[in-house]
Amino acid sequence: MSEDLQKIKTLLKVRGCSSRTTTNYISCINRFKKFFEGRNLEKLNEEDILEYIKVNFVDLEYSPATINVNRAAIKYYYLVVFKKEFNDILLPYCKIHRRYPYIFDTKDVILLINSTNNIKHKIWICLGYGSGLRVDEIANLKIVDFSHRLHKIKVIGKGNKERFVPFPELTYKLLLIYYEQNKDKIKEFDNYLFPSARKDYNNIHISVQTIKNTFTNIKKKFNLGDEVTFHTLRHSFATDYIKRGGDIWKLKSMLGHTSINSTTIYLHMANDFSEIHSPLDEGL
Repeated sequence: MSEDLQKIKTLLKVRGCSSRTTTNYISCINRFKKFFEGRNLEKLNEEDILEYIKVNFVDLEYSPATINVNRAAIKYYYLVVFKKEFNDILLPYCKIHRRYPYIFDTKDVILLINSTNNIKHKIWICLGYGSGLRVDEIANLKIVDFSHRLHKIKVIGKGNKERFVPFPELTYKLLLIYYEQNKDKIKEFDNYLFPSARKDYNNIHISVQTIKNTFTNIKKKFNLGDEVTFHTLRHSFATDYIKRGGDIWKLKSMLGHTSINSTTIYLHMANDFSEIHSPLDEGL
């Protein structure tokens, strides 16, 4: 890795950014540097960066979130390496239009769990829906993070923030069976609940992509579309919690949200419109 990228990686780590954020930033910057290979990067201006984003992302109809990550990574690169800031008006942020995610019913999740005989895969689904965990949080779990007596799981989320989430009885029962079958390997791999297929310094627990790929194969059995991802389980956990009368501030804490604004989306998604009468109903 070049000296400038190593510096950025170190700074992101000091800031407490997740390994996923760091990897994304490095990838975005590498792509940017390759595009302008042979050019003096320090002399590029907002128009050059804007044209790069237009050609490589906007014209190819990438999502606003992807565009914004690349914009942020490039801006951070220039600030760190060249002490140069770009004008936000000349290099604007891409507005993200909110789309409400797909939500599972509990019975749908049970079908997903029962569709696989692999107990590890069952546990992943239970952790996503029953505890609201992100896929990277599941990959990083250790045995010591679970407390059946207190019915909770300790989670290290974004920015290395610690929080606690519910530990459902079904997850506990599956976990007992799984641990008995895999305890020797778990101990060998520093007590990570889901060890990697092989052990090395950078690859001691299962990869996020492995969990995602497994869920993709499971959802194909039910012909579910691209709008359904592993993260759908987390959205469903939050929505069902509100439907059952849960407190929005407790949910914010369980999900690890920094702002309550990120949590309030579930208030609308949990609304039951079956009891709301439309004016059209009055005429029928």
